[in-house]
Amino acid sequence: MGRHELHKLLEQIDLGQTELTHPERQFVRWPYRLGAIELIIELATGARTSMYVATRNISRGGICILHCAYIHPGIRCEVVLHLEGESSQSVPGIIHRCTHACGRVHEVGIEFDEQISTRNLLGLDPLNESYSLECVEPSRLQGEVLIVAQTDIEREILTVMLEDTKLVLNSANNIEDSLTLVSKGCDLIVADYYIGDETGTDLTRQLRGSGLDMPVIIMTSDKSEMRLDEIRDSQASGILSKPITKDRLYQAIAEFLHADGDGGPLYTTLSERDITYSILGKFYIDIKKMTHSLGTALRSDDKNECVDICRTLSGTASPLGFGTISELATIADRQLTQCDTLRGAVPEIRALIAACRRIKADAVTLKAIKRAEAARLKAIEDAKEMRPIY
Repeated sequence: MGRHELHKLLEQIDLGQTELTHPERQFVRWPYRLGAIELIIELATGARTSMYVATRNISRGGICILHCAYIHPGIRCEVVLHLEGESSQSVPGIIHRCTHACGRVHEVGIEFDEQISTRNLLGLDPLNESYSLECVEPSRLQGEVLIVAQTDIEREILTVMLEDTKLVLNSANNIEDSLTLVSKGCDLIVADYYIGDETGTDLTRQLRGSGLDMPVIIMTSDKSEMRLDEIRDSQASGILSKPITKDRLYQAIAEFLHADGDGGPLYTTLSERDITYSILGKFYIDIKKMTHSLGTALRSDDKNECVDICRTLSGTASPLGFGTISELATIADRQLTQCDTLRGAVPEIRALIAACRRIKADAVTLKAIKRAEAARLKAIEDAKEMRPIY
């Protein structure tokens, strides 16, 4: 099928599926039209066969392709995606569905084993509100969020919109109070552009200047290139266009609290029976400090500090149930060793930082950690009581 014919077919398919959202769809689907990418199918015999297929769209959780034959759902496969530059990524998944499109052409939906970064793959910009989560369940939103707006009514509107979530909300009406609240702990900031005589970009610059790298979302009704450039230069993370809707607010917050690391939350693989489970609580505290220090070292071009943190994580994360973190830290450490300057390892370090931000402790784990810590302290007290007195 020629390029023009393929484009015409894709246009026909898109016209027949004009729905903007689906109540059960988790991820936004983005147009992704390539004439040929490699698809590797795992046969029942254990053999693997490679073929080239056209693509229609892609999301964090899967891809839609066009193929000249029927492929049975349930078959294991891999899709080779080409990233920026010359690199490529082989993404494993499973055939989820296969429907007839026209003639010999079938539309095949592939579900990835793990979420991918559509932001990196497609160059999506959160400053253009290109958020990847389509439908966000409010009860899944957890974390500590600071709302910064000048008037009481603005802050109350956002608070009401977020009342069905599990977010811990704080609010401020000026930069000074915002910085005080941030120093006590904060996962994300939602700030109005205008904050009295100051702006949300002023707040962001002060945060970044202090080495604080938590995501900042700027609310604005001005989407001119000049305003977007100002927000981008301040190192803000994303924007929300006014007037703000509840669903859009959910999307933006979820993007940075649960999807910014390109894969959603990372939970430990340990169980209470594992010997290292009792020190998970300390790791959850330490990982926030190390993530912050790594971001600060990256911005200040401190290669030695980056190396030290990467080596610490490569050795400690895996025994605590975070093998992905250990792998990314090892990759970053290897790249740092091979490069003369820190600049050559920036992508690897940023990937590690993003993954570390994804580390979460679910409610069950938190309770188990408290039980383990209580048992440890009791054991220490019991040992003291049994110690002989001479």
